Amino acid sequence: MAHQFHRPTFPAVLLFLCGCGGGPQFAEVEGAVTQGGKPLKNVRVEYWPDGNGPKSTAVTDEQGHYTLKSEDGKTPGAVTGSHKVVLKDLDTYSDKFLGRKAENMPPPKKEVKERFSKTYADPVKTDLKRDVVAGQKNVLNLEVK
Repeated sequence: MAHQFHRPTFPAVLLFLCGCGGGPQFAEVEGAVTQGGKPLKNVRVEYWPDGNGPKSTAVTDEQGHYTLKSEDGKTPGAVTGSHKVVLKDLDTYSDKFLGRKAENMPPPKKEVKERFSKTYADPVKTDLKRDVVAGQKNVLNLEVK
């Protein structure tokens, strides 16, 4: 005995199998990292979402400005929702923690005084938090001590 799909049922099953949406929703994020009102250049900014989705990263320019992209660099912005914000001072942060292979690493940097607390570089200890709102350009400035 052959089974037949009822015509009204087939489109519903097809929609169920295909799913309704893609991955997480992203929104544009930019801002500046400052200390005492002065811009901090060469700071890696990482947004770690509290929920699902990839983290987003950027490096500040001469004016302390950053514009986030997904970690793979393919999607501008960050996943919508709450995030922990991690900051790494690239002038002092060891290259081995940035995912580079040992043979590609430059010689060690001279001892440089840290510009801000290492607490900001730890996703568990950082007290910086920001919310990324869907449907708008989020300008999220970060002031460090």
